[in-house]
Amino acid sequence: MEISKLFDNILDLPGIEGVCLFSTEGRMYLNRLPSFYSTELFADAQRRIVAMYETMDENFLPCDDYMLKFSERWLLLRRTDKHVMVILGGEKANLASTRMVTNMTLKHLTPAVIAQLDNVARAAAPAAAPSNPPAPVTVAAPVAASTVKYPLPPAPAPAPVPVATAPAVVAAPPEAVPSGTKPSVRMYRGRAY
Repeated sequence: MEISKLFDNILDLPGIEGVCLFSTEGRMYLNRLPSFYSTELFADAQRRIVAMYETMDENFLPCDDYMLKFSERWLLLRRTDKHVMVILGGEKANLASTRMVTNMTLKHLTPAVIAQLDNVARAAAPAAAPSNPPAPVTVAAPVAASTVKYPLPPAPAPAPVPVATAPAVVAAPPEAVPSGTKPSVRMYRGRAY
């Protein structure tokens, strides 16, 4: 099966807007997310996704699939041993179909396919680099610090913070409140505040 066809099957689903695959070390193999996801934005997102998986594995039951829902879109995160696939779907996307097609894609991600994707990503990386790279920045050598040591003055003690006391709020008993009016006391979990 052709490599691009694996991911085309995902993108052909109605409502799916993008897909990408990267390693847990941060190596991007495939990025077919919409253009509004800039490279800088997604580099930070990669780090956060990997950190989320690590945190969840350490503190909760390990899970390989997470769905992050937003107002108009959702992100489906699917993890294998060394890779994470991110699928961006809209309101009309069918989650069951998406999971079925991504299961098939993840099953075909063998080390040979990953190596092939890595070669394609490496070949595309120089083309994405700017033709006029910025000039290297030269930094002046730091000025030698004085060898005379001055004693630091002791830190001042922190000033006491005045504590303001709020007047006590007492809620009127329900029978004292006339019907049809709302009490002026705000309640949170059965307590006035």
